[in-house]
Amino acid sequence: MSQELTSLIKTKRYYNELYEIPWRHYQNTPSGSKKLHIGIINVPCEGFGDIIVCQTFYEYLRCWYPKHKLTVCSTTPEKFKKLGYKTKITPISVRYGGNAECELPNLHYFKKKDKPKQDFDIIISIPIINYQFDIKLFQKFIPYANLFNTFTVSEYNGYVPPYTFPIGVGDNQLGLLLNPMKLPKQTLIEKPFAVAYLQPPDISGGVWGVHCRPCFLSFIELLGKKYSKKHPIFQVVIQQWIVNDLHSSSFFKQQLKQVITKYYPNVWILGNDHNDHFFLGKGNSIILRADILPQPRPTFISLMKDSVEDILVTGDQSITDCLSNCKRKHIWYQIAPWKTDFAKALSKEIGDRNLSNFRTSCGTLRGMNQTIDYRPLLQKNDFRKLGKHRMDAIVNFTLCKDNFKDYMDIVLHSRKKEAVIQKLKKLKYTLTI
Repeated sequence: MSQELTSLIKTKRYYNELYEIPWRHYQNTPSGSKKLHIGIINVPCEGFGDIIVCQTFYEYLRCWYPKHKLTVCSTTPEKFKKLGYKTKITPISVRYGGNAECELPNLHYFKKKDKPKQDFDIIISIPIINYQFDIKLFQKFIPYANLFNTFTVSEYNGYVPPYTFPIGVGDNQLGLLLNPMKLPKQTLIEKPFAVAYLQPPDISGGVWGVHCRPCFLSFIELLGKKYSKKHPIFQVVIQQWIVNDLHSSSFFKQQLKQVITKYYPNVWILGNDHNDHFFLGKGNSIILRADILPQPRPTFISLMKDSVEDILVTGDQSITDCLSNCKRKHIWYQIAPWKTDFAKALSKEIGDRNLSNFRTSCGTLRGMNQTIDYRPLLQKNDFRKLGKHRMDAIVNFTLCKDNFKDYMDIVLHSRKKEAVIQKLKKLKYTLTI
């Protein structure tokens, strides 16, 4: 086995890949009877999407490995409660007045009363956002963590690899965290209506830039062109920030008038604090409904499901919920600056070039009558199939890791591949599996 390990080590380009050899190349190791403790570490970054990803991953593990113990740890346990999750959350505290969100792990710690009573056999950090995972920083939070027991999950098509679980679409990705749900019937709005859910321009210090307004306008123009003849009265569910921007910017208001009044001369706006007859004309009427959102996730998905064919969403979670629960939709997508790789991969998978470019991804008249079949995408990019195979390998490795004790010790205390090979030869290492 020493010769086999040596051969495998020589095929690896980076030293970090040596940590993956046991579970990547010995995946058929039979599972033992030991009960493992799996810790799921969640440090979200803005919004609720990262909370939902963590909860979905937890539910997958609970289904796959019912005999093993699972503990979810988060810097924002209150967000799980707001979403209605009953999962018990172990709080993570933040030192030195740091932010509970988007913070590096070297500032995190468990308060004595909240510290898990049992060490984790497997640690999963989900999701890793905007920075490359550094095990040395993570060890300041969990000292016994190392790359043989600590694994990472990306956001969709994450751009700071490596990840143990690179989720997303396309080559070398492990698929989408699909989650079909039993949904309540929504009674908030009568059909026909559309849903436009996109991020405001001021999120994260303005990195979304000025694209948010053109994105909304492109989608509204498409809706007007496509539905005005069929539906003389039409509604669009939007967010309050759009109403605020329309009131504060005469230019934005004029742009909206230019794209919509040729299809819907009457434009009504229903906001959280007031109603406006924004533009007055003769003929069709469109009502922009900012008085409905936000809603609990099941209700929001029900709104998406009941809406017309065309829908505008953003981020990882909204598009996942739409793909999981809403059939026969034409999904338009607001591309965040850090989501260009995901958008391009999605565009390639479904054969829709409009999604690869932020100028057309929110809606374009030339794609108005396009029909998209998402079934091949979902069959090929399902984490419940692709991700389980990898998780099984990690669990099986952990159950028999004593067989790799010498190998792990050598890798943990060496710095170069050549040194590992030499130490293995001296040890005349043998592996029993």
